[in-house]
Amino acid sequence: MKVNEKLVDLTKAATISLIFTLAMSIGFHFTSSGLFHRLFILFGGDFLGGGYIQCLTYIAFFWAFFEIRLLLEKIKSENKAFKTKLLPTGEKHLIIPSEISDLHLKVSSLDKKKDLLLFRMITKACLKFRATKSIPEMIEIISIQTDINKELSESDQSNIRYLTWVIPSIGFVGTVLGISQALMIANSGDMELITATLGVAFDTTLVSLLLSIIIMWFYHNLLKENDLLHAKIKEHVIENLINRIEIE
Repeated sequence: MKVNEKLVDLTKAATISLIFTLAMSIGFHFTSSGLFHRLFILFGGDFLGGGYIQCLTYIAFFWAFFEIRLLLEKIKSENKAFKTKLLPTGEKHLIIPSEISDLHLKVSSLDKKKDLLLFRMITKACLKFRATKSIPEMIEIISIQTDINKELSESDQSNIRYLTWVIPSIGFVGTVLGISQALMIANSGDMELITATLGVAFDTTLVSLLLSIIIMWFYHNLLKENDLLHAKIKEHVIENLINRIEIE
């Protein structure tokens, strides 16, 4: 994932988080008690009293969410490559060795589409066959390239993995800060202030854990779609290219 894409996602996440926190702050200041007042505090309405912790959590959450969505869109684009039907899918269709070069030229003429993973895989398989005339070596290069593609995909997900770790960590930091503040004012005997401080401390953890549960669902869905994509590409090339080559 490009740096400018990350900055765009971070900007969007920060904007949404600040707007949401501002809305919670307005609600907090216009209510004095009751359920809604408590909810406004829970979601970071008391900004100076600890709500900034929730705001940081929201930024990490939305940043991870936007990056996951972007990668899912890329996977969706990669899946469209299967609709081109570049490889034969008929049961009785065979490919003679001389057609491999034609297939390679056809893929090379696809302009921007040739950068899609499926077409790059077909290109490498064709080049390997032209060089070695060996089907086992074609299968080997496909397996190697699949592993490389998976490693590159995991590299694109590095920031997401970090953010999924950061979200609950920010909540725990808020809890530690809240408890330390409560201990500092314990000698004052102001039980109402101590209770409020502890409440903010545990609110940060509660919000971060809830957001962590949500973002992990999206992240595991991304992992599933990513694994399916690489498996489909490998199966498609083996089934519709390698298994159809008729050795003369």
